[in-house]
Amino acid sequence: MPIQPTNSTRTRPVLFSPLRTLGFGLAFAFAATSHAQQVDYILDTGVGSFNIGPSQFDANMTWLNSFDTIPGGEYITNISVSFGDIEDNDGNPGSDLVTLAILNDPNNDHDPSDAVLLSTTQVQWVDTGFGEFVDYPIDPTHIEGVFFVAVVMDVLQRANPASMDPNSPTAGAQSWMFYNPKLNLEDLGSSPYILHMGTSPFQGAWMIRATGEPQPSCSIDYNNDGELNFFDVSLFLSFFAANDPAADLVDDGALNFFDVSAFLTLFSAGCP
Repeated sequence: MPIQPTNSTRTRPVLFSPLRTLGFGLAFAFAATSHAQQVDYILDTGVGSFNIGPSQFDANMTWLNSFDTIPGGEYITNISVSFGDIEDNDGNPGSDLVTLAILNDPNNDHDPSDAVLLSTTQVQWVDTGFGEFVDYPIDPTHIEGVFFVAVVMDVLQRANPASMDPNSPTAGAQSWMFYNPKLNLEDLGSSPYILHMGTSPFQGAWMIRATGEPQPSCSIDYNNDGELNFFDVSLFLSFFAANDPAADLVDDGALNFFDVSAFLTLFSAGCP
């Protein structure tokens, strides 16, 4: 087999022209005062006993786990990976550039051959020990149903960057590996070499984890129609003029310029 394992406070409102303020287009950073509850997507037990890579040729290697979306965790915000070695047997270092990817499973069968790419993030490899993870924050990516979290690297022959836990309860049923001449996340099913770890000589789950959070709320969608438009601007101005707490966007107990600035920033960013 062409794989190689190794063990290893409120006041009167300030009066000014909102239209003039909107015209200024000033923006201040808006800091959220609450933290979303997280959902952890994990297949491993925390102990990676094998490091795996191509044994007979250089390759672009993709290894991934599939997960079922858990309510409250529909936005992936962080990927955690435990790595093996990127040096070949002669000590030559391979590329330390890593692509992290989130893909959707269109038919929810946990087979990534027809997976649809949702997002990628470029990071660098970090030398980790067995069971040690490096956290990579990513732009929030919306997932639903079955989804995949993948790690991709250009790998030298006999380098072993992918860490596996053979004691995972899934026994590799939700873990796959692909070899390609070059990056091929748009069509994994066409890869020259495809291995389902649940039926391979090295059964186990990859040491790849993800963190999910609930859908971000849209605090200035005042009419709850799912979009930001003139009606939300009008309602914000009404709340502001009435000294209503709904317009206190910086949550400091006062309605002033900073709330208008925060509204401008949020309106510009749009709803998720």
